[in-house]
Amino acid sequence: MKSLLFVTIFLLISMPTQAQNEITIWTSSENIKKALDNITGEFEKDFKTKVVVTVLSKDLTVQFKTAAITSKGPDILVWAHDVIGELAYSGLIEPLSPPSIIKNKILEVALDAFTFRGRLYGYPYDLEAVGLIYNKKLVPNPPETMEELKRIAKEITNKDKQIYGFLYDIGNFFFTFPFFSAGGGYIFKTDNNVTNVHDIGLSNDGSIKGSKYLYSLVSEGIIPSSTDYGIASNFMKKGQLGMTINGPWALGELKQAKIDFGVAPLPKLDGNRLRPFVGTHGFIIRRSSKNKILAKELIEGYFMTKQGIHSLYKEDPRCPTHKDVLNDLTKDDHILNAFLENAKNGIPMPNVPEMSAIWDSMNSALKLIISGQSTSENALNQAHKQIMSSLKIEE
Repeated sequence: MKSLLFVTIFLLISMPTQAQNEITIWTSSENIKKALDNITGEFEKDFKTKVVVTVLSKDLTVQFKTAAITSKGPDILVWAHDVIGELAYSGLIEPLSPPSIIKNKILEVALDAFTFRGRLYGYPYDLEAVGLIYNKKLVPNPPETMEELKRIAKEITNKDKQIYGFLYDIGNFFFTFPFFSAGGGYIFKTDNNVTNVHDIGLSNDGSIKGSKYLYSLVSEGIIPSSTDYGIASNFMKKGQLGMTINGPWALGELKQAKIDFGVAPLPKLDGNRLRPFVGTHGFIIRRSSKNKILAKELIEGYFMTKQGIHSLYKEDPRCPTHKDVLNDLTKDDHILNAFLENAKNGIPMPNVPEMSAIWDSMNSALKLIISGQSTSENALNQAHKQIMSSLKIEE
């Protein structure tokens, strides 16, 4: 755990005394605070430095930005990777170069998510992606292809009895992106972890093909076009839905409802795996912190160790990024295995600030497509123009 301990102590000799008294951490999760409090005791003894973990449940990143601009705020921020681009571009967070002994233990897809313009800005400790959640009573064996899913869904659906084979939040681009990515659709072109926001692939052939398949789910009577997250979730909790697309955050309610469920990899579409967005949380260091050396030692020597990640998982059971921990946990956990496979096959949600221009335009396009009010070509081309205009990019 303390592989860098003696090197760190040597480096600390030249640091101002007042910078060594306390390390502050901000998180939005009580569970994460509990885990970190359990881990930091040993660090506090080793370095005679107090660690204070504070839970800020409202506007955490806004508060961080406001504080960091004036060189204040926490030494460490615990948050999702999607803010990395904005914070790094503003010069508020520290670029990182963890030693290979740590970096090699972390799943590559998680490291990619925390990389902006070729540089790493966070230590990812968990990751999540949606999967195919199924009711074992209605669907004993999950489908491996979308054509098989369609067949099963049609066999199960009985609208008179309010039973459906397959429902999900079809008008929400977050959940629907896998149908675009399966055929080669993409948001921004990425090459060697560098994102080109001028190259948008949401109206290319793969995206158009995927959106047409979405419409077929509606036109063939499988999913009503008005289906949203709440509708799909409620049918699943009542045991009246065979399959849905959702993430690990939805499992708690299913357990409470005593649904006998399973989780499977997303099916293939025309031989290609549906590739979902991947999200990850990690430890981010404020660039203006006077405790950067200590903060790195705390993260690398305590939080990101096998023992540390196990502690985090115990309090907040999301798929870990640490390969050794995954080997321990996935031996007998089929649900974790399924979510892990989806994440490994997934695509990190872009962490660039320009991502904010995507959601409204794509959600509007989806509603036009699944309602039959517009063709896929017209709706996606219009969305493309709106996004380019919002980003002030000339075509």
